[in-house]
Amino acid sequence: MKQVYNPVGEFESPDPFMTYDPVTGYYYALFTRGSVLEIFRSRYANDIVRGGDSKVIYTPNGERDGIWGDIWAPEMHKGINGKWYIYTSGRKQQERGEKRLFIMEAESEDPFGEWHFKCQPSPDVFSIDPTVYTHTDGKQYICYSEVDGQQILTIQELVNPYTFGPKRAVIAKAEYDWELVPPYVGRAAINEGAFFLRRGERLFIIYSGNGCWSDHYCLGVLEYVGGDLCDAASWKKHDRPIFTYGNGVYGPGHASFFYSPDGNEVWCAYHGMKEHNETVSATARYFHLQKVEFDAQGYPVMGLPVGSGVAMDPPSGECD
Repeated sequence: MKQVYNPVGEFESPDPFMTYDPVTGYYYALFTRGSVLEIFRSRYANDIVRGGDSKVIYTPNGERDGIWGDIWAPEMHKGINGKWYIYTSGRKQQERGEKRLFIMEAESEDPFGEWHFKCQPSPDVFSIDPTVYTHTDGKQYICYSEVDGQQILTIQELVNPYTFGPKRAVIAKAEYDWELVPPYVGRAAINEGAFFLRRGERLFIIYSGNGCWSDHYCLGVLEYVGGDLCDAASWKKHDRPIFTYGNGVYGPGHASFFYSPDGNEVWCAYHGMKEHNETVSATARYFHLQKVEFDAQGYPVMGLPVGSGVAMDPPSGECD
């Protein structure tokens, strides 16, 4: 049994996405890696960046694709057509400026195979951090952080894995004191890094509040309360964060969630800083893993980050 230790890897690895594919028997991970899209894989969670395989699957070409670099927060999801897609964002202009969502499509059932640039979907708005959810009725939805004076969470239906439908709603803006911790350093209030998490009959969106450069970057919760998913009235924002800094890990956030190989456990992949960031400036963020618990009603319970070097049993059902 290969135990898990945080941080999982020593290179800077912000905005982690991780999943397990029972078809191939591999974990896959993606991170913000600057001007490339790079995919990692391993049979073991602890080895995903320490001893697994990796390959660059896309380098932007602005003249060809309209994406010039600064690829942030990629995520890989399977479409209703059975194909794998990567949803991410990149710089729209050659010089630093606004970002746009774009989508990659896998050319085979193997996520470690070849990929190609699919499209920049509409609407043409400044957006980052896309994530995708397949509802119980088979319909798919995308949630992203739209930059409109502040960063707000928008949900939109998908007609197919790469085409946005007309239904769209803003479902969250920063409003509580714990997601409005100053200073902003010239930046507006932030809700970003959303990820759908379903537990039994309850559906949540776990998101990040504050800025990723802050000790107070943390995880908040939106909960679906029924009705049209593309209706702001269908979502309730809980008034307390579920994950904040502690045990020597600062600014824990931008999380993704995945099931263990046997499907019995939910795990969280997130980034955190190693030191208190007094200057509130851009600093290195590192990849962490942690098992998620749930209370008797199915609400996620995370507590504080597991500290550096503490051994954790791997996700249940991991191969020997």
